[in-house]
Amino acid sequence: MSPEREEHVHGPEERIAVRDNAAADRYEAVRGGDVVGILLYERSRRRIELIHTVTDPAHRGEGVASVLVRTVLAEARAIELPVLVICPFIESWLHRHPEQSAGVITED
Repeated sequence: MSPEREEHVHGPEERIAVRDNAAADRYEAVRGGDVVGILLYERSRRRIELIHTVTDPAHRGEGVASVLVRTVLAEARAIELPVLVICPFIESWLHRHPEQSAGVITED
């Protein structure tokens, strides 16, 4: 996906940067230089499979996973890469945010 990463504002002075660590097959949410969340994936030419989302326990409830999901889905849509969701958190998140489901494959 795009080598450029957006920074997302979280709270009045905090930012969450999302970066693709392709060597580890994961996206990382970074705040203050620390990785505070990850989204594991498998990517092929045909699609990206979103496997599992993890947030550092000290940062749960702060929207870290939502920033990861929203960013990855936006990047996949931008390059027209279909998304297969395996992660239960992301499935649940999409039920709460159906407007974000464009490009998501519901059945394999």
